[in-house]
Amino acid sequence: PPAPRLASTSSTVTGGAAAGGGYFDLPPPVDSSSSTYALKPIPSPPPPAADPSTDSAREPKRMRTGGGSTSSSSSSSSSLDGGRTRSSVVEAAPPAAQASAGASGPAVPVVVVDTQEAGIRLVHALLACAEAVRQENFTAAEALVKQIPMLASSQGGAMRKVAAYFGEALARRAYRFRPAPDSSLLDAAFADLLHAHFYESCPYLKFAHFTANQAILEAFAGCRRVHVVDFGIKQGMQWPALLQALALRPGGPPSFRLTGVGPPQPDETDALQQVGWKLAQFAHTIRVDFQYRGLVAATLADLEPFMLQPDGEDTDDEPEVIAVNSVFELHRLLAQPGALEKVLGTVRAVRPRIVTVVEQEANHNSGSFLDRFTESLHYYSTMFDSLEGAGSGNSAAEASPAPAGGTDQV
Repeated sequence: PPAPRLASTSSTVTGGAAAGGGYFDLPPPVDSSSSTYALKPIPSPPPPAADPSTDSAREPKRMRTGGGSTSSSSSSSSSLDGGRTRSSVVEAAPPAAQASAGASGPAVPVVVVDTQEAGIRLVHALLACAEAVRQENFTAAEALVKQIPMLASSQGGAMRKVAAYFGEALARRAYRFRPAPDSSLLDAAFADLLHAHFYESCPYLKFAHFTANQAILEAFAGCRRVHVVDFGIKQGMQWPALLQALALRPGGPPSFRLTGVGPPQPDETDALQQVGWKLAQFAHTIRVDFQYRGLVAATLADLEPFMLQPDGEDTDDEPEVIAVNSVFELHRLLAQPGALEKVLGTVRAVRPRIVTVVEQEANHNSGSFLDRFTESLHYYSTMFDSLEGAGSGNSAAEASPAPAGGTDQV
């Protein structure tokens, strides 16, 4: 049933001149001493300025609480006037000013930032800047580049980072600044460190390695001599798990040979040999007969079939079973005419039992510049979102799904 109306504590709010000065009774205020929550009535906006001759008929009403205190505040409003949207600034008088100066005290402006709207504007600014770069309209691109950091500052987490990286890349295009690749010693070591941290912080490469190793392990079932050719061995993080699985195989582990292919190092060190030493020590610990060979090649097209054959004559009655593994390496050959066909011919020549290929399903390397930019923006936004989720303690199943991939330049 409705609450009883008490004349001493009732409050009224006016509907304004447009509403004809109608009044609506409000329920009595809640006594804070007998309630869990201390609720206060919402202050009403002051009525619009009226003609002096009608002031007596349109006297503004104020919200009155049980204690007789008054408060006033102007509300934000938006109206459509002639096809244009008008928005008023939210103003609220601080409590101290209200107590001392009443309704005539100075108003403090309050700026409300809509992060969702700012995020939409940020994406539109990135796409518009990319379109301006594509059209070589560098004047418009420069103006948009200056807006991107301000819009990105209103965002948080992954979107802010992605916008910063893409904004920097667009700024280099807009100012026609393309630095030469730095081949210092720090870059090579830092790249290895970043790869190690990326491998430990996200599940994508681990899942790719686990799936490929499981397929190779099933293909090697019952074989006594096995050989794996890795087209991109990097730091060799994929193979300790396979070595351990082979060591636990019923009947004992097979003889395992690994050929790792990698690019030349800028500091001219034999990084592939260091990877081989670490894997050899691990294989010795778990009692697996292990052989390793590192092949330095600037591109996979430089490989020849004889490079992947055993060093000596195959005198064993049982032939060596070969598996070819490629993780994010074959897409690099698409820019070289005939390189992919050359590599596939080399693979056919060694007659592997299984070929495992892990690649990203993304349109980063084809289409127009704007199409590649849009695809990359969606791709890395999803990637960074899932990394943010993984960093906050979520499991891999709860993280946003995204394919794993290497770094693409904008």
